[in-house]
Amino acid sequence: MWVHVNGRLVEESGAFLSVFDRGFLYGDGIFESMRAVAGVVFREGRHLDRLGRSAAGIGLALPLTASGFSAAVRDLLERNGLRDARIRVTITRGQGRPGEYVEAYGPPSVVISATRFEGVDPALHRNGVRVAVARRRQIPPETLDPAIKSISRLTSVLARREAREVGAFEAILLDGDGRLTEGTVSNLFLVLGGGLLTSPAPAGGLPGITREAVVELARAASIRISEEPLPAGLLETADEIFLTNTSWEILPVVRVGESAVGGGVPGPLTRCLLARYRDLMRFECVADQGWEARS
Repeated sequence: MWVHVNGRLVEESGAFLSVFDRGFLYGDGIFESMRAVAGVVFREGRHLDRLGRSAAGIGLALPLTASGFSAAVRDLLERNGLRDARIRVTITRGQGRPGEYVEAYGPPSVVISATRFEGVDPALHRNGVRVAVARRRQIPPETLDPAIKSISRLTSVLARREAREVGAFEAILLDGDGRLTEGTVSNLFLVLGGGLLTSPAPAGGLPGITREAVVELARAASIRISEEPLPAGLLETADEIFLTNTSWEILPVVRVGESAVGGGVPGPLTRCLLARYRDLMRFECVADQGWEARS
């Protein structure tokens, strides 16, 4: 595979960064994950806007404009012959020195990679997944703004490992007050009484692009949706639960720990929203028109 490294397309085996890169030394950087459908990046503009906000949040001047990033992604997809792909843009503050927390001695490092999109096992969408509430809490917003897609992911890695140890697919993170926030790599939605509940973004988690699409779809279908702080106890009473992110799309949760969610199978609203979300991607990417034009 070819990757885009600091303005050049190079083969994966020849892609190198300095061992003193601040991303490697300190996790000092940001990233963005995107999905291409039929060669078109789904909601690319919104992803790049969020990348810009993440950069501003850590005081990092981006080395490319939005159109520059877009062109680099197109070149990368074309070189690799990819139409349906998962794309990751990673930007660090550049070269530094061990023990030097403030100074960056080089320009930002930019790596853009793409792989063929395969998604999760289709059986997970058919049958649902188990989640576990992690012992580790979400990093407080006062420490790190949840809206920043930081490459510092150790908290998420450890929480996800904790979940895997008990046979769960994903870990759900609570805030310091014991309220629901998000998963380690996903946004969280609950269905209760025919309506949707989700934590507010960014206070309760990352403002995900898939999350945003689900909110739009729900409102277009006149499904009641509330974005508010959610007590953890709602996991026990929810009729349905699902997770969202770029790769998982809308993934049903059928068990929280040892307790079944609803009837222990993916619920009707989750299945409906998944179908509508996939329809939305086809219209925006394949037909190159918005959902609004269809309706």
